[in-house]
Amino acid sequence: MYEKLAEYYDMFMDDVPYGAWVSYIRKFLPNAGRGRDVGCGTGKFTIPLSRHGYEITGSDVSEQMLALANENARREGASVLFIRQDATELCDTRPLDFITANCDVVNYLRRPVDFFTKAYKSLKKGGVLVFDISTEYKLKNVLGNNVFTQTEGDVTYVWENFYSSKSKKVDMRLTFFERLPNNYYTKSIDEQTQYAHSEKSIIEQLEKAGFTDIKAYGFLSENAPKDKEERIHFVAYKTGE
Repeated sequence: MYEKLAEYYDMFMDDVPYGAWVSYIRKFLPNAGRGRDVGCGTGKFTIPLSRHGYEITGSDVSEQMLALANENARREGASVLFIRQDATELCDTRPLDFITANCDVVNYLRRPVDFFTKAYKSLKKGGVLVFDISTEYKLKNVLGNNVFTQTEGDVTYVWENFYSSKSKKVDMRLTFFERLPNNYYTKSIDEQTQYAHSEKSIIEQLEKAGFTDIKAYGFLSENAPKDKEERIHFVAYKTGE
């Protein structure tokens, strides 16, 4: 996963409102402290959070994404540690003040409770987990069984999605065509799977992991999610221990 997409990720994600998203996340974080950005990708959230004074580490399973994150940090003059670690194997040398997992990280997990349990154990008392999911509605009705295409410069992608109501997942196949100087094209394919999780299911799994103070919000909102919401933010505090 992300072996080839990593190369083009920032190019095709330039319409994401990263600035507003980072500002939104900060509303739920402490004013300072140690944190982890799980599924950090190319560092689009990790690097800005570090610039706001947080001691933050980015982690991801993709070596290609981490290489780009390090490159982006060097380019921006940011001192950020990036490590290779699966979300379900989350651990740190010391308890964390906060953990973030942005832009669909939890959708890639069949059993989010495994990640939530690790996050709960990794947080200090009073620490907070902030993450989001693409909703069931989005995966089934917006992405599911649809095809998208886009061209940026010499690169074109074709994004095919296949939704299964039985398993509540969407299999994604991204085919990239890159034009070379001699007008020949290279073709590469990246395949991924995202799982649909309901708001109720996520809250139940957070509670099973130990979280008790849990809030759900619409995208970049402090209001409850609306019908046909495409993205939901969750904020869960560790009040025990």
